[in-house]
Amino acid sequence: MHAITRRSLLAGSAGVAAFSALPAFAQGKTLTALGHRVHQTCATTGPGGDATEAWRKQSGASINWVTFGDNNAIHERLLREVALGETSIDVGYLLNGRAVPRNLKLFEPLDGLMKEAALEAPEDFAPGLIEPLKLDGALHGIPVRHATNALIYNEALLEERGVKLPTSFEELVEAARKLTFKRDDGTQVYGLAFTAVFASNFLTLARCLGGDYMTPDGKLVAAEPGMVKALTVLAELYKAGVLPRNFATVNNEEITTWMQQGRAALTINPFARLVTYNDPSKGKYGGRFKSLLPPMAADLAGKMAFAPTVEYWSLVIPKNAKQKPLSWDLIRTLSSKAGTKAMALNGNGPTRISTYADPALIAAMPYAADEAAALKASRIHLPAFDEQARAHDIFIEETQAAVLGIKPVQQAMDDAVRRVKPLLG
Repeated sequence: MHAITRRSLLAGSAGVAAFSALPAFAQGKTLTALGHRVHQTCATTGPGGDATEAWRKQSGASINWVTFGDNNAIHERLLREVALGETSIDVGYLLNGRAVPRNLKLFEPLDGLMKEAALEAPEDFAPGLIEPLKLDGALHGIPVRHATNALIYNEALLEERGVKLPTSFEELVEAARKLTFKRDDGTQVYGLAFTAVFASNFLTLARCLGGDYMTPDGKLVAAEPGMVKALTVLAELYKAGVLPRNFATVNNEEITTWMQQGRAALTINPFARLVTYNDPSKGKYGGRFKSLLPPMAADLAGKMAFAPTVEYWSLVIPKNAKQKPLSWDLIRTLSSKAGTKAMALNGNGPTRISTYADPALIAAMPYAADEAAALKASRIHLPAFDEQARAHDIFIEETQAAVLGIKPVQQAMDDAVRRVKPLLG
């Protein structure tokens, strides 16, 4: 996830949500929050102001931020702490890929706390972000930051090549072919480029054809026609040079450079990447990058809704934490409408749909309406289960084999299903 452009917005415009009075013992307490450095930055610094300031003054409590710059380090520390008899961590940030049953069991069910102090407008959160946080019917986290994938295109290259904005998956594939060419100076321009190490990127295209690796309820569908057809198309594009030769190893930093330099026309990346791409100091195409919700195949249009892939962070309370009511009140504040807006103005991906309609956010994020629509329909790339990480790696390994022509597509997906099935328990 990436910060939005920090514009000259009134720091106090977002405000902070009203919250219930805290018990007297809260005075002088310190809450310890564990997460990424960007979580602290978005909560405390930027045009939206400090989303925790009013809460700290009202409660008399302070926040001790324990942050890392690496997602694995965050979860290693968090999961180690919640396995102890007692922990000093009061609030943690949990990535959806780690919200598997054996982990969720270690965090406090929030239903009881919600009865004591209600969460503001819970129906305002994107539906696809709530269900993965439930275990045995109980909610164990509150979504607070997301990155939802979009198709990002360079409109200048589309104009140069006379390509119309695609309205179907078939038109998208044809556009990628037409946008692949070599300039007079020998520079190769790729019609489509994205990193091949994330299942979400492949699913962004596969879902245009009704394809998926797994259904939300855990059914393996990777070997079914939708996914096989999508990978067959990608294999053809790779063979034709529409995808780069180093497709399997290219990273996001390289994709960013290619997009900014006009060496790639289309990519799959979170909406927030538009800020980096449109930076006028980074290339001659600043301001010419736009987002597009990937279009469904012609025969599915109007029959099946596209489900963008999303990854997100949630706030959780360890079961062995000592200050749960106070922790919950901080979570309520940060995830309130006012808190969500403040953090969004500071660069956070807002998890409430209503936030995208705020004039201040629209001014800071010209793509707000597109991202709101995508988030509302979004779905995580894989359902949560204990061996999800291993399953993800298997899907990627077999997918790359299919796209690179190492294996026939159907065989690769059959092998993926065979290898992942034992991991489902």
